[in-house]
Amino acid sequence: MSRFSGKFASIRALNRSRDFRTLCGSQLLAGLGEWLATLALIALVWEKTHSAIASGVVLAFRILPAALVGSWLGSFAERFDRKRVLVACNAGRACIYGALPLVGGLAPVLALALLAEVGTICYMSARDAVLPRLVPEGSLPTANAVSMASAFGAMPVGSGLFAGLTWVQQQAGINGVGLPLMVAAGMVACATLLIGRVDATACRRAERSSTDQLDHEKASFREGIRALRQLLAADPVLKRVAIGAVVAATGGGAVLTLGLAYVRGTLHAGPGAYGGLLTAFCFGAVAGVVGLQRNRKHLHKVFHLGVASMGGILFVMALFPSTPMGFGMGFVFGGAFVATFLGGITIIQERVHDSLRGRAFALAHSGLRVGAVTLGVLAAWGAKMLGTQQRVLGTFRLDGTQIVFFAAGALLLVAGTFLLRPMAASRTTSVAA
Repeated sequence: MSRFSGKFASIRALNRSRDFRTLCGSQLLAGLGEWLATLALIALVWEKTHSAIASGVVLAFRILPAALVGSWLGSFAERFDRKRVLVACNAGRACIYGALPLVGGLAPVLALALLAEVGTICYMSARDAVLPRLVPEGSLPTANAVSMASAFGAMPVGSGLFAGLTWVQQQAGINGVGLPLMVAAGMVACATLLIGRVDATACRRAERSSTDQLDHEKASFREGIRALRQLLAADPVLKRVAIGAVVAATGGGAVLTLGLAYVRGTLHAGPGAYGGLLTAFCFGAVAGVVGLQRNRKHLHKVFHLGVASMGGILFVMALFPSTPMGFGMGFVFGGAFVATFLGGITIIQERVHDSLRGRAFALAHSGLRVGAVTLGVLAAWGAKMLGTQQRVLGTFRLDGTQIVFFAAGALLLVAGTFLLRPMAASRTTSVAA
């Protein structure tokens, strides 16, 4: 009882902070607008090019900047007043989303998408730096959980909203994705107005670290990377988790980059169906979180079964293409995907010493982002090379997207069944630095 009463007390303390409530409301609106704009941007590029590779490039622009230059952009944003950074980034993204329907040509669209992502990274850096100044002492873990929930909770709602707005636009006989982009711009603009109500004194920076301290942190980071390499070489379980995560990223990258091509080219459905597929994926992800909580004592089994299940799902999507089947498999894939990665994260947390844990996750997140995008773009390139002409596989006829899904499914199924299975017999221990 005391544990639950403590959590509720922490939430009540957060609720008394007007600035925190304002920041969460702003983030929820901005997250909805950002996810809605991401889906609309992928659909817009598809309308202009009918190329899965171009859609993969949009995904790359959405993910790679955070992995490659995120720390540099965060340091750059720290040179300025944090509230002004939050307001400027949101206002800039709202203007970009509103301008996208008016831009002709692929190159300007991609350039604006990249600029919007730079704004997102600077916004997130300033938001995370401001958050501890807005909440009571001792409530920061709960505040981070609420902040993350408001960010990721926008994904299923944004996906459903995209599907609804594209349906409305189609019923009105209007082509394109102008309505979702304009709604996204309005949401981010409203988020900008909310940020303006946050107390400016709470957003001020503390004194900067000294040069000696920064040099020490850089040296410590390099030492941590070397220790992580030694840890992976010495711990076979962590090595298998790394292999499994890379393989799972292959499946995730293939679905993200080829999802629209699958819906529009293979299923011959409208852009709203793509939003429906992602909505099913997001609700499946929620189910995956719940399912993982019920199987916390069997994380290794969850991990390798999740990888294998993702492979089986891609098999079904490749061999039995239909819109209802696609939605159902999208739901199951989302559950398997999230359960696999959360299971892997928990295994890493248990086996890596606290002194290395932060660097381990920084390296893992960056590596998985780069890997998912690289493999996803390669999958899109393979689908384009194979083309839309159907090829006979036994009693099935598969186009290029289906063949790539089939190949990715085979890789995931083999990895989950054979490569990762010995993990179940391994004993979980904490590895010290």
